[in-house]
Amino acid sequence: MGSIGGEARDEVFQPLRRTPIHEWHESNDAFFEPVGHWRRPYCFPRNGESHADAVTREIRQTRDSVGLLDASTLGKIIVKGPDAGKFLDMMYTNMMSTLKPGKCRYGLMCNENGFLIDDGVVARIDEDSFLVHTTTGGAERIHGWMEDWLQCEWWDWKVYTANVTEQYAQIAVVGPNARKVIEKLGGEMDVSKEGLAFMEWKDGKIGEFDARAYRISFSGELSYEIAVPASQGRAFWDALLEAGAEFNIMPYGTEALHVMRAEKGFIMIGDETDGTVIPQDLNMQWAISKKKEDFLGKRAQTRDHMASEDRWKLAGFETVDGSVIPDGAYIIADGKNANDQRNVQGRVTSTYYSPTLDRGIAMGLIHGGMKRLGDVVEFNKVDGSTVKAKVVDPVFYDKDGEKQNV
Repeated sequence: MGSIGGEARDEVFQPLRRTPIHEWHESNDAFFEPVGHWRRPYCFPRNGESHADAVTREIRQTRDSVGLLDASTLGKIIVKGPDAGKFLDMMYTNMMSTLKPGKCRYGLMCNENGFLIDDGVVARIDEDSFLVHTTTGGAERIHGWMEDWLQCEWWDWKVYTANVTEQYAQIAVVGPNARKVIEKLGGEMDVSKEGLAFMEWKDGKIGEFDARAYRISFSGELSYEIAVPASQGRAFWDALLEAGAEFNIMPYGTEALHVMRAEKGFIMIGDETDGTVIPQDLNMQWAISKKKEDFLGKRAQTRDHMASEDRWKLAGFETVDGSVIPDGAYIIADGKNANDQRNVQGRVTSTYYSPTLDRGIAMGLIHGGMKRLGDVVEFNKVDGSTVKAKVVDPVFYDKDGEKQNV
């Protein structure tokens, strides 16, 4: 009853969701943003700091030393049963049934019309069990999507799903000193490069905590996403802050997360996608299996207009003058349409100031995609002027991935 009516008498007419670390965020002056029903810290401004200054500080600290992210809102769905592998092969564009226990694999999920609806890392727990990570806003939707197919279409498959998002706190320890911080807590878990390689996971004790550590990275840095039971989440957060004090450890929020992933050219569902985008538009053919007979969206992606080379495709953009392209800007083209509006040849999907590069960077969809490398195009601004940008590779930082694999 509290979920139905409890929040309706306050500022918002919906039940708010809070992570096990939410009270710490509140007491440390986090500026929150809504992400689904969750409230996530956008940044942690200090005295006299603007939000932009706080984001820049958080990024530089994480890139140079170590930062902490409360990733507890990340969707977590258990998929279990003799047919779990077969089921996930249908859900994702790439192959999940061949994943070995102890390993992780990034996957893309499309609807039956071929359009991207979610992404995330899948971990194989044992022969019959997987743990699927979804986007923060996608957990309930994707769990419902799975159940819809299981109950209505593949009702005879032996698969059980459970949404366990709120059962775990998940904390990302990120940066060149991340391993040193975890090792300071002690415990039985070997988190060395050899003991826990990139895209592997492991169960064990970190200090006194019951942990599952995933060696995955959304920032391009050395990174561990560590799940502990929700009841241990706040204590684990406090222990990490104490262990990382000598490295000037500090939390970072969602905006720093977004900027760092854009510097690496990583897509964000809802930014690079809008319900009309397919993996091929994002140059992600590598995540589409050529071995599987079928998956949701496969047939749709072979339609003429979906397979056309005429579609807008992903590229990176660097502004000529170092400024930041406005959110929502379109790439203008010659001429006007029948409504006397300027023709367009693409649009920005993500645009930020990059403290790492000290300039504006962006990702966007453009006619011709990566074939346009080196071209200078113009994005419109609300005042009628334009900003020029060069078409570049969308991976702006550490293209070979050396920093995340140390």
